[in-house]
Amino acid sequence: MEAKFVIQNGELIEKDRACVSIYNKALFFDFAVYSNIKIVQGKMFLVELEIEKLFESAKTIGIEHNFTKEKIIKWTRKLIKENNLKDALVRVLLVGPEKEAESILFLFPIGLTFYSNKFYNNGVKLITFEGERLFPTSKTKDLLLCYLAHREAMKQDALDALLIDKDKNIREGTRSSFFVIKSNTLITPPKEKVLEGVTRKIILDIAPKIMKIKEENIPFKKIKEYDEYFITGTTLNVMPVRQIDDSVLRKEVGEKVKELQKLFKKYCDKIVLK
Repeated sequence: MEAKFVIQNGELIEKDRACVSIYNKALFFDFAVYSNIKIVQGKMFLVELEIEKLFESAKTIGIEHNFTKEKIIKWTRKLIKENNLKDALVRVLLVGPEKEAESILFLFPIGLTFYSNKFYNNGVKLITFEGERLFPTSKTKDLLLCYLAHREAMKQDALDALLIDKDKNIREGTRSSFFVIKSNTLITPPKEKVLEGVTRKIILDIAPKIMKIKEENIPFKKIKEYDEYFITGTTLNVMPVRQIDDSVLRKEVGEKVKELQKLFKKYCDKIVLK
């Protein structure tokens, strides 16, 4: 995808002009948060939820700004039109105020990843990586841990890495939320310990149609005691998990995960076709 324009504080500019000084302390110290707005067939997907999450993340680490949801939606529409975006992600980056300067907000398009059907039909491999994000509920730009973990996953031919906390519980992936199913109950880590992404929120809204929901720690040492496993994310949707590290958990996708895949697709189709 070749984009020509980005938006900086509401102004449409050529992408090469979108710069932040290396002397900007806010950016240097990662005093910034971000979100991703999914564009499907030229339409924004749950944009209000994504912006609300951006603002929540900013509040968590104390970033003050004067941006509004309405302005960001307006600017995103403009970016979609000027770049003729069809299927893409628009990354929203909010850099905190530095000295007397105000906060800076960038909107810029990046490619939207599409995964092979075999991943959804057969499940994927994940690895584990020890570490906890500093502000687990906030989508901050402090991404070194996730970068290192995901790089290790790529080395081991895995789709993502699951972060394991000091108590040896599974928190989440570097770019995904993690779920397990036991009998008729969907289990996910407590919301105060993970990033509550938009896709995770959708799953927790639709899953009660077919099963119970419980928030509790998922000890890695007990991982084989569960029946089904999957991850979710903006581009992942509902992705079954077949293997973690060297342990094969399932050789085929479970029935509950298949049901959730169908429910999620139905939910998304309804939004896109509006």
